[in-house]
Amino acid sequence: MAAIAPRRPPPEVGAAVLIGNLPSALVTVDGEGVVVATNPAAEQMFSLSEPVFVGRRLKDILAPHATLLSLLEQVQSFGISLSKYGLDVALARGRTLHVDAHITPLVERPDCVLILFHACSVAQRLDQQAAGRGSGRSVAALARTLAHEVKNPLSGIRGAAQLLEPYVTDDEDRGLVRLICEEADRICALVDRMDVFAERISLEREGFNIHAVLEHVRRIAENGFARHLRVQEFYDPSLPLVDGDRHRLIQVFLNLIKNAAEAAPRDGGCVTIRTHYQHGLRMATGGGEGRLELPITVEVRDNGRGVPDDIRPHLFEPFVTSKAKGSGLGLALVAKIVGDHGGIVNHAAEPGATVFRVRLPAAGAAPA
Repeated sequence: MAAIAPRRPPPEVGAAVLIGNLPSALVTVDGEGVVVATNPAAEQMFSLSEPVFVGRRLKDILAPHATLLSLLEQVQSFGISLSKYGLDVALARGRTLHVDAHITPLVERPDCVLILFHACSVAQRLDQQAAGRGSGRSVAALARTLAHEVKNPLSGIRGAAQLLEPYVTDDEDRGLVRLICEEADRICALVDRMDVFAERISLEREGFNIHAVLEHVRRIAENGFARHLRVQEFYDPSLPLVDGDRHRLIQVFLNLIKNAAEAAPRDGGCVTIRTHYQHGLRMATGGGEGRLELPITVEVRDNGRGVPDDIRPHLFEPFVTSKAKGSGLGLALVAKIVGDHGGIVNHAAEPGATVFRVRLPAAGAAPA
């Protein structure tokens, strides 16, 4: 009988090796908020090498008033662990990370705090975008039904009111007849607005400078609904041409900037339009032909009170609105048009600001 060779003990794997191979980003800061340790995943996420990262204060790496800093202060003050999902971490250099963050004090070093980042929030936003498109298809079916079941009877009601008007002599009664006509027209216009949610729309695609569209929208805003506000622009002049339908993208940014202008306070209100190039974000194309890169990013930011928590998860769904006289179709239309371009739009709440980000493909881009 052959002798069985003794089993070789597995090689020891130290903690440094395990941490170095973790796909999640780890950052450790001391009581003064100085970064004392990172792992390679954190260096890649923040685009900082270890010699540059370690030794710097975290608040110098992040944008002022970043939500992560206030969460860190709570953990340091009360010695508790916190988790924040779908967090937008704004960096001082203008880039924003979309992460889930877990913050906990170190048992062995009570003065230090460990922050674990999972870069998975973009996937969640894509799921929300897909849900919004599904809602758009439902609205399209509803619009087709309403066009037949509602618009035809409304036309009869309006015609009858017009025929009745010459025989009404009292001014108050005449006003009621006009009110019937106006309300019939308003309902018909609402049904017509829902027609834009049809599953297939014809896009007249061309390559053009997105800044020309934003300048056009800004001039409309400053001479109309945003004349009482300060409008700031921070444009990246190196952006490539966008691939899209110019007129429909004007409609997108007109809606977003109008919402921002309405949300901003009348005293000290400010709307900021920013563009930048973000490499690495890809979206699956229809038919499974590949993934299309979305490098062109446009941000519309206001300093208003923000979106109520109860409607934030449903913000891009039809008929969802916090406005007393809003129809709830504006942002749903934005999501529909951006989705038809192969892009995505999402919302982020930051301290003292509300941000909507639109990401679009560049002209000439092919699925990878």
